[in-house]
Amino acid sequence: MIDPADYDVQELRSVAGMDDADAETDVTLPRAAGSKYRSATPDEPTHEQCERLVAVGGVDPAVLGERPYLPTFPNVPEARRIGRDWIAYLVTTAGEAEAKSAIGRYRALGWIGEDAAATFLDRIDDAAAALQPGDESLDRADHLLSFGYIIRLLGIAARNNG
Repeated sequence: MIDPADYDVQELRSVAGMDDADAETDVTLPRAAGSKYRSATPDEPTHEQCERLVAVGGVDPAVLGERPYLPTFPNVPEARRIGRDWIAYLVTTAGEAEAKSAIGRYRALGWIGEDAAATFLDRIDDAAAALQPGDESLDRADHLLSFGYIIRLLGIAARNNG
């Protein structure tokens, strides 16, 4: 199972810069085209990069189902810790407004559902009050890390529902 905390920025940047030829996996994620979700913008991970992250993350692709991948937040201790770490990363890297914008982007991409987005937005408010907010922009590697956190949470949800 992937643990985003185990990845350093260089590893993520390596995955973020991979060639499409290297992206062949046994994972097929539903595409945004023809759905109510938008396609990724140039500064977000490509579809193939997300598929590769799922493949190396050890999450059963069947668990992904249709979008949104993570409709609700799995309210168990392990997920709360991972969610807290992820939100702290977003806030300390980019600040409260950029972190909230990122959650909105992930909702629009179909990575998370409305319920999960609402949970994360509440946690951003708490984190912003307790942490020193950053002032950098989030880049493709940061969004790829975020997708890794979402997949990790999805794995926890699957274990607790199955």
